[in-house]
Amino acid sequence: MQPILPAPAGSILDLVAHAWAADQTAGFPLRPTVRIGSATLIPVAIDNGNDALKGAVLRHDPMVSDGEGLRSLLTTLRMPTAFALAQTIQGRQEITYACDGISFWTGATALAHSGDALRLGPTIQRLDDERQRWFIGAGIVELLRAAGFAPGEHQIALTLAVPNTEIVIERDEKGVEQLTLDTRTRESLARHLKGKTWTISRTDDAQQSETWVIKVATVLPQAQSAGTIIALTRAPNGKAVSDIAGLRVIDIGGGDLHVTEVVFSPAQMINRRAGDGTIRIARALRANRAFAGVIRNDVEAQHALVRQTIMRASRSVRITTEVQQAVASKGNAIVADVLAELRESSQFVAITGGGVLLLRDLLLDVLQHEAKEPGRDYLLIDGPLASQLNAIGTLFGLIFRAAGK
Repeated sequence: MQPILPAPAGSILDLVAHAWAADQTAGFPLRPTVRIGSATLIPVAIDNGNDALKGAVLRHDPMVSDGEGLRSLLTTLRMPTAFALAQTIQGRQEITYACDGISFWTGATALAHSGDALRLGPTIQRLDDERQRWFIGAGIVELLRAAGFAPGEHQIALTLAVPNTEIVIERDEKGVEQLTLDTRTRESLARHLKGKTWTISRTDDAQQSETWVIKVATVLPQAQSAGTIIALTRAPNGKAVSDIAGLRVIDIGGGDLHVTEVVFSPAQMINRRAGDGTIRIARALRANRAFAGVIRNDVEAQHALVRQTIMRASRSVRITTEVQQAVASKGNAIVADVLAELRESSQFVAITGGGVLLLRDLLLDVLQHEAKEPGRDYLLIDGPLASQLNAIGTLFGLIFRAAGK
């Protein structure tokens, strides 16, 4: 799927959107590694949202030999934020991970076996939960596997998309203001991720085992909405491709409806939580009497919204009508909040986030009656790209930082 409206020509967003619309893998004239100090590292981007972990990584294009130039292919991943301790199974097995002596399931597998939702909240609260750290490690393994990396030892440069509210302004030793992490988030990342080594055993449904050793050489966090901003305004080589002086990002996430306002020169960022995200719709679905005891937690409800099915009495049941009812009852309130932010803004506006997938029809219906001009005043990101754009953009942000761009 392409964005509903055209993105700036040559931007990361434009190139990925056109590739995905053609059912192709996006490719870029870049190396799939970065140099930080004396180390050559694999850049890995993780956006660990309330409803799902999204990841992005580059891999070498096997169709291009070293003598023909550089080309890397983009790989992305979406894994529901769920965790369950693995159980002994007789018969067909599940994909199982083992780390620190604990065997566990993640994502859709965990949900299928009554898994638990992982802790929500700020970065420090999430990372203090060792299940969250195992979940992230397993997500990185799945991302690298999807990109074609082989089991073994891999050194990575990790960029973690952190909540926008955890980015603060501080003055350096020369008195110049700069955007940086708040102290508690910085300490949490240093304690739990920087220098971290995950030794993860992965056993597939055929009981074939692999061992992955993931070494986090460095952690370079970025604000979640920075991914959208980078993807919209910059080319894969880091050059600016837009003439806008700033923009407002309306991110319809699983847990939050978040608004970020950015001015590029001088650098300035304002973050606001404008309300709940699609969790409003998920909880309305969960509250449906027909699903009493069937949808046990918010992550299961979010997953049911995406799949539009549930497992009930050992049967897969379509719940399209119930999802539509939940979207109609709570989705219009989210759309109203989005419209208020769009109308009030004097900046260019990008509307993105996984919630666009659920609210697409409602948004398209109301936007066509707005006075603001599509393409000139705002951009609506569509399809899977809306959910994964922050991870893709933060991956390129990491590559640019490593190259000093």
